[in-house]
Amino acid sequence: MDGPLTRAGGLVRWFVRPFAGQEPSFYRAITACLLAASLFWQMNALNKTYTTRLNYPLAWHYDSVHYVPLRTLPARLPVSVTGQGWRLLRANLGWGTHPADLRPVPLPGTRYLPAGAWRRGLQNALEGVQVNEWAGDTLRLTFDRYASRRIELGLPADSVRLYKASFEPAIISFRGPASMINALPSPYPIALPPTPARGSSEEVEVAVKAPARVRPSVATVRLTFTAIERIKVIKRRSRTR
Repeated sequence: MDGPLTRAGGLVRWFVRPFAGQEPSFYRAITACLLAASLFWQMNALNKTYTTRLNYPLAWHYDSVHYVPLRTLPARLPVSVTGQGWRLLRANLGWGTHPADLRPVPLPGTRYLPAGAWRRGLQNALEGVQVNEWAGDTLRLTFDRYASRRIELGLPADSVRLYKASFEPAIISFRGPASMINALPSPYPIALPPTPARGSSEEVEVAVKAPARVRPSVATVRLTFTAIERIKVIKRRSRTR
């Protein structure tokens, strides 16, 4: 009694028997027909309308001289779109497309880009494709004005009681979002190098560390510091003379 494998083998042999012993030109013709059929099917499928999801690139345009975003602006936006297969394929592969231009009004405080604004930018970039929606309907944006402030430098609170210090330059400028600049302490603390020698005077170059999005006018300053204990010893010796 024939098993399932025997029957399957017989079916395969029946299918390939007409192709056995043919000339090479026959196989080339068969291959060409299969490729043509596949191409025709693919072209016919791409002429139909589909709805899919794109992760589309964005180009932001705003007054970057006077305003700064407090949160990173998204580089891409996932959107649901409907269009012809050819156009959707081009958009997915980036053929002949350009980023969507978005132009927010950078007012200080938390704002958002309304659906009409981002939809208009995407629709202009995706010609012939209908933009449907994205998950949030609005793009949350937070802008602030640029501000500058000159602040005197000093030691951190835990070092002020132990060391006397001077800086060169003694005052530097900081530039960044106004809300962050206004919150900077004055004097601005510059940390001593690791494990400074007690009872001695040293002169070192130290880095000026600032919060993210805040830029100091100089990257390093010259710090001269002396342990307070040594200062007291020197004063006592001068009095006894």
